[in-house]
Amino acid sequence: MHLDQQTIAVVMIVFFSSTLVIAAGLVFALRAIEAGRLWAFGYVVGSGAGLALAVSAAGGAPHLGMAGAGAFVVGWLLIYRGVRVYYGLRSHAGPLAAAGVAVLGLTATSSGLPDGARVLQAAVCGILALISLATIGTLVRTGRGRRSIGAPLVLVSTLVQLATQLVGASQVGADHHDFTLFFAGPAGSVWALAPLIAGLLGLFGFTVMAMEQIIANNESGARVDALTGLLNRGALDMSALGLVARWQRDGQPLSCLVIDIDHFKQVNDTCGHHAGDAVLREVAQALDNSRRASDVAGRYGGEEFCILCPHTDEHQATALANRILRKVRAIALPGQECFASVSIGVAQLRGAAGSKELLWRTLFADADRALYRAKQQGRDRYVVASSTLDGAPAPSLVRVTSQIMTPAA
Repeated sequence: MHLDQQTIAVVMIVFFSSTLVIAAGLVFALRAIEAGRLWAFGYVVGSGAGLALAVSAAGGAPHLGMAGAGAFVVGWLLIYRGVRVYYGLRSHAGPLAAAGVAVLGLTATSSGLPDGARVLQAAVCGILALISLATIGTLVRTGRGRRSIGAPLVLVSTLVQLATQLVGASQVGADHHDFTLFFAGPAGSVWALAPLIAGLLGLFGFTVMAMEQIIANNESGARVDALTGLLNRGALDMSALGLVARWQRDGQPLSCLVIDIDHFKQVNDTCGHHAGDAVLREVAQALDNSRRASDVAGRYGGEEFCILCPHTDEHQATALANRILRKVRAIALPGQECFASVSIGVAQLRGAAGSKELLWRTLFADADRALYRAKQQGRDRYVVASSTLDGAPAPSLVRVTSQIMTPAA
């Protein structure tokens, strides 16, 4: 089946007009995601360029088609930059912008050459093929450990685009002078429409990828405390219930540390809440750097934190408590010549009947009581919950070396 050039031009006009409207709407819909903005804006530029090429093919305006060819490359450079941003790679904004300016400069200079259309088409096909190869490489290499529904669609779309440019480059020496940037076959063949379908598939794939990232960010925001970056109370409770259920299954020890910043109200009253927030962030970072990868750390509320340690008895958990004490003592308080300190209660989940919720509340209450005892005994130390039961002697506590509000040496 063959289509005449005019029919193909009309199909292109309809297609690129549609994708232009869709992409313009996505610029606003995906504005919260940097990669989504780049993809949407790249499709706006690319669809506008495709529309210019279609109008050029329908009306015989070669200069408009040459301008569209250059703009189409700029659009795909933006899309490729979005792919790099999505996977956390360096965006190469400067080099990619320079490449776009160079292509636009080539468009402007080649329009005055006798064989400028063929020169420009060869250059554009080659550049687009390189962009497609780079996009494919990034998707395959970086996307292996990241599950996504949209990425395979983008990969298929980019493979078709690469084939299109390779065929287009092979036709540069043909007798016709029409731009065939979007055609995988002769200009009159029905296969000329295949890359248009691939373009729509790519637009859909990029949109799905951006929406997946928005959903992931929202889920992360619902679990993470915005100030400290640790789990919030709700997420900590959910993690605790899962660890308690595991404890019920395999019987491996599970310990809990409840940590409270000493004299934190004085910090807020003396230095202001912004300074207090800074101290909270630094203490949270000290906790995060002290814990093991298997430990679960969260902000329980206010200046109180909690760390859950699976496969750890209370004696082993005291090693973590010691690390925390040392790291927090290195945090200088803003506007004062003194350092921060914390009090820590350590408890281990003991054998008892009851639901997961009851066991978790019991474990936390035991650690919280030990924390209160640490406060009573002078702060800047830990207390093990088992030492407070049945009149057991107090453990050998950590010596106070830099009590909060104590002048630095």
